[in-house]
Amino acid sequence: MKRMMVVALLLASTAPLPAQYASAPSADLPRSVIGGASLHVGVPQGDFASNVNAAFGLNGFFGWRLGSSPFVIRTDLGYSIYGSETRRVPLGSGALGLVNVDVNTTNNILVGGIGLQMGHPGRALNPYLGGSLGFSYFFTASSVSGAHQSSSEPFASSTNYSDATVAKTMFGGLYIPVGAGGGTIDLGVRYHWNGEARYLTDRDIAFDSRNNPVLTPRRTRADLITIQVGFAVGRR
Repeated sequence: MKRMMVVALLLASTAPLPAQYASAPSADLPRSVIGGASLHVGVPQGDFASNVNAAFGLNGFFGWRLGSSPFVIRTDLGYSIYGSETRRVPLGSGALGLVNVDVNTTNNILVGGIGLQMGHPGRALNPYLGGSLGFSYFFTASSVSGAHQSSSEPFASSTNYSDATVAKTMFGGLYIPVGAGGGTIDLGVRYHWNGEARYLTDRDIAFDSRNNPVLTPRRTRADLITIQVGFAVGRR
């Protein structure tokens, strides 16, 4: 938490946004609509870090500027995988036992939120800060892919376990302009307060003597820091 506050203060001190926009020429004013996408790596925090090593995924966002102010209403949707395992097993009993298939199990987090951001992509180096309120959906799913190594398309899938929480997010970063088309590189950090959640890890699925799955969900806080690199654009 202290690290996030330091990052926020550094970003805020880089440029006083309201004054910057007020003094900028009209040609350099931030766009009215923005959008972008990024890849991210997630660093689990607290109890979550004791059970999960890392998460990897992507995030997309869309925003609307409020009048002539530097503030933006922003919506986000993100997806992360924090674990996966593939098992080669027989398709079934009897004659089906002669056919082997791959069962791929992934542990996932789907997040979404809406909030307020100060800062906007433009033709200059611009910091941004913001926060949002939304949800985090933890789910573990399995899929079955073909009997041949060359066949990777799954033909059956199921969600094994899931849980949802109300989530809060604080974020900050830099928009770095590239080229003359108004595009920017988006470098950012996000802290996700996911609260207490029930979830599975790779170690929480076992099999009994009849080869039936036995699930042992964990229940802890599931807070996460994500570091992202992406691209953002704006339109008036």
